[in-house]
Amino acid sequence: MRGLKIPFVALVALLVLGSHMHAQRPPTLSEQSLPIALFERFLESARQQAGIPGLSVALLQNDRIVWDRGFGHQDLEGLVSATADTPYPLLDLSQTLAATVLLQQCLDFRYLELTDRVRRWHPQFSEEGTTIAQLLSHSGPDGFRYDSGRYASVTNVIEQCAGAPYSVLLAREVTDRLGMVDSVPGHDLGDSSASNRRHFSSSVLDRYGAVLRRVAVPYRVDSRGRPSRSDYSRPSLTASTGVVATVRDLARFDAGIGALLESSTRDRAWQGGSGPMGLGWFVQPYNGERIVWHFGLARDAYSALYISVPGRNLTVIMLANSDGLAAPYKLSEGNLTSSVFAQLFLQLFVS
Repeated sequence: MRGLKIPFVALVALLVLGSHMHAQRPPTLSEQSLPIALFERFLESARQQAGIPGLSVALLQNDRIVWDRGFGHQDLEGLVSATADTPYPLLDLSQTLAATVLLQQCLDFRYLELTDRVRRWHPQFSEEGTTIAQLLSHSGPDGFRYDSGRYASVTNVIEQCAGAPYSVLLAREVTDRLGMVDSVPGHDLGDSSASNRRHFSSSVLDRYGAVLRRVAVPYRVDSRGRPSRSDYSRPSLTASTGVVATVRDLARFDAGIGALLESSTRDRAWQGGSGPMGLGWFVQPYNGERIVWHFGLARDAYSALYISVPGRNLTVIMLANSDGLAAPYKLSEGNLTSSVFAQLFLQLFVS
């Protein structure tokens, strides 16, 4: 697997400058534009070194976007530039949305307890003693084990508890409620045979179809950094994958999560446990701050990275049309700092 390194001199300069900037107190982004300019410059360098054809990024502070843009191309052959409004499959990032729906519709309404066994709500689940909390945190009797296929069982729990199809709940309670107009609750809704289509009106399906036609083209990047168009089969929506969105729509989700969940529930979701995950989110300490994050990966196709610093009300969201944001790093093990892209953000804005 190809790796990515920032030139040593550039990285040293970045660390020194970041340390100097934060020696007194962390400036807000509105007070100090230099970190954004540096972040943009190093991010473009990292994108080029990783061979990522197209990258879209949004930076938020205090629940508003302070900077966003696209780098490179969402379609190389058509010379279509990537923008902050380019849609991408969210891949594993879909898990954070599913966790939000479950916590909102089931836990906040007191229909479900985190200590409930999964089999109470999903009798066909293969593990007898696993609880809802353990499923959401990718853990079980044997400890932490990241498994997207296993997490898909959250879908059954949501539907049984809330009494409605997950795609409907996701649209009604999250994307529509937050004005995420460039988001689609299931990449498969673009297929005329998809069973989920029956839950939506023709006008809504037309809107979803327009979004799906703009989805960034997936690319495979070889060891020499040369991209070629790749295949990506549209997955059916589950709690584990299938959502399509833009960085601007994810920014709306980030700013609106406090309106979706009770504050105590949100805090519980962002609380680390015995493993590296809370409830649908990775949780990790860094420089005295709690970092809440997740990633997405479809090899030779797409990748995603979502990093939030609740103590500074600061978030960055990155979506790419190759696997370069995640594939070179073992993010499923729960160590965000293994990612060069994460390090750029953390060193400039959190150190």
